[in-house]
Amino acid sequence: MEPRPLLAGDPAQVGPYRVAGRLGQGGQGVVYLGESAAGERVAIKLLTHASGDEGRAGFAKEIELARRVKAFCTATVLATGELNGVPYVISEYVDGPSLARVLAERGPLRPAELRRLAIGSLTALTAIHQAGVVHRDLKPGNVLLGREGPRVIDFGISRALDSSELTGEHLVGTPPYMAPEQFGGAGAGPPADLFAWAATVVCAASGKPPFGSGDLPSVLNRILSAEPDLGDLRGDLRDLVSRCLAKDPAARPTAARALLTLLGHPVPPQGLLTEGTRSAAPPTPTRPAATSSSATPSGGSQAGPQSVPHSVPPAAGVPSVPSGPSPLTLVPGRRSGRRVALIGTAAVLVAAAAVAVTIKQAGTTVLGTPGTPGTGAAATAQTASPSSTSSGAAATDDVLPTTSTTTVKVPGTKITLHENPADPVWVSSAYGTAQQGEGSPAYVRDAKTGKFQYFGNFQQPTVSPHGTYVAALSITTLSRTDYNTIRLVTTATGEDVELRTADKPGNTMDARWNADGRHLLMTLFTGKPGSLNMEGFVIVDAATKTVRSRLTPGGRKGGYSWGPDASTLMRQETDGAISFVGLDGTVARSFRDKGDLMNVGTAILRLGTGIATVFATTCPGTLKGLCLWDATTGARRAVIPSDRSTVFNGWLDSEHFLATVTKAGTTRLVLADLNGKAQRVLADGPATELKAVTLWYSRART
Repeated sequence: MEPRPLLAGDPAQVGPYRVAGRLGQGGQGVVYLGESAAGERVAIKLLTHASGDEGRAGFAKEIELARRVKAFCTATVLATGELNGVPYVISEYVDGPSLARVLAERGPLRPAELRRLAIGSLTALTAIHQAGVVHRDLKPGNVLLGREGPRVIDFGISRALDSSELTGEHLVGTPPYMAPEQFGGAGAGPPADLFAWAATVVCAASGKPPFGSGDLPSVLNRILSAEPDLGDLRGDLRDLVSRCLAKDPAARPTAARALLTLLGHPVPPQGLLTEGTRSAAPPTPTRPAATSSSATPSGGSQAGPQSVPHSVPPAAGVPSVPSGPSPLTLVPGRRSGRRVALIGTAAVLVAAAAVAVTIKQAGTTVLGTPGTPGTGAAATAQTASPSSTSSGAAATDDVLPTTSTTTVKVPGTKITLHENPADPVWVSSAYGTAQQGEGSPAYVRDAKTGKFQYFGNFQQPTVSPHGTYVAALSITTLSRTDYNTIRLVTTATGEDVELRTADKPGNTMDARWNADGRHLLMTLFTGKPGSLNMEGFVIVDAATKTVRSRLTPGGRKGGYSWGPDASTLMRQETDGAISFVGLDGTVARSFRDKGDLMNVGTAILRLGTGIATVFATTCPGTLKGLCLWDATTGARRAVIPSDRSTVFNGWLDSEHFLATVTKAGTTRLVLADLNGKAQRVLADGPATELKAVTLWYSRART
């Protein structure tokens, strides 16, 4: 659809997008066509009816709820924000008209088109309802017929703009598609969406809704008392539509049950959305794999709070995102089955890098309890000057105190954080914090109040050094077939964008911030868990919102980590060598026979009487413990002794690392010194919860 010219007063720019024309205008606001600097088209919805403090607050709350929706048969939200006090939503631009426009210009759909529409819109409703969201205004104007199949848009917008179902003469919804209970003040729940779906299908098949149109009293009377006119609908679709138009909401099937009925064969619950999306796609042999986006609905709105790939549980058969490099015990030449994995940058945090720890399996005993003797003294080599641009910690930076003075509970868990106001780092985010089936909410900590705030479901937020940005990966990317994305939030302004990272095949995983707090590193993997192959890396500049990727051979499944500066990366080769790699993919230097790389980047540590920039490995040969190697020369600088049960989880400052101890069903995260001695408990809780919860440590306070 070609845009119409802009009018006087229309914005020239919204966020990072140039406004190229008008796509439509409805009761909620104006929809514009936007273009990025790279020429990417987007739909921009300026919600003029959500202005004012109360309207903006409701909008923000409901849009956040809508972000939980899985990205199946919906258009993806790319960003939200405000322009001169008016909220806006930016979504992908679907290259196709609304169902309302097709019906007006061409008439009813053909049988095959109708069935794809029915399946696709039910798939979207299933995803919406699984996230605890109700559309409340499904109609032909909110279904787009894109090249890859139907897309449902604008779910959550109606609730964002109105605080009640019925206020005076104003109805939330479109009367010919509203369920009887909505007119009685009972509110719109999932059954009302099924009623609207059935009415939309009837209109798509016959050109008119099942209870007709016209003045509100007449439409209302027919919906409450008359039988629907189903036109020429036949077979299972007619039967299903009839059940969904039942006056009693309890008599209507759920969206998932209705979808299974139309698919006509058993589908595992985890694979239902994937199968629905596949069945709704047109039988075109060469469907484009690039971004699909939203066209304007007829007489309505487009860029509503559709699904976003950072609020989604995995589909059936789709593996979970690996939580980082393969876990290592500090035992020569061994990889432990006891898994304590890193997520993101686990470089020394005093220089503003960040570390996350996920306890994957209980039963690991680390370092004994705080205050007990360690396992020996560290063997240190001669000192070296640190790199001023290292991604690790400078030796002059603050270190964590060895005592705690306050406690904080992680929301939704029995995990307790033990903190000290003098701590230079803290737990800035937590995710995977719900019991199975409760949505896996993620939380990010407010830098001023110290309170955890809800960030979204099924996301993995990692806070940048100093808390300027929050980057969030989602499992949804694994189920996409076109490209990978990452969500980036600027904490000071609330700007919330989704960036395209690397095209499929392959998945971008293991997000790691550099110490500069600006650059984010991810590894591009192919294959399945247990047999992942490194295909390259992606670097995001959070300040400019630019992405660069590099396909480069070499490396094994551990992934890339930051080297001594923002222009150098590290990886372990398939032959065991440890390489420092430039951003162009070329190897600057390699070291052999150093053991298995701890994929946490370089660190600047206090060793003996001086400081050294090092990388860490499990010691090779007969040595036992964690070996520290000079990042420039490859010379061994120190050995942190360990026994078989010791697990290293990453650096916390220039004098300490993070480790775990599990006893009698309780897991502790402990601060350990370079002699291997536990100095302080940082967090504790039930081992079963710490197996599933990730705590992200960073310098996030202002």
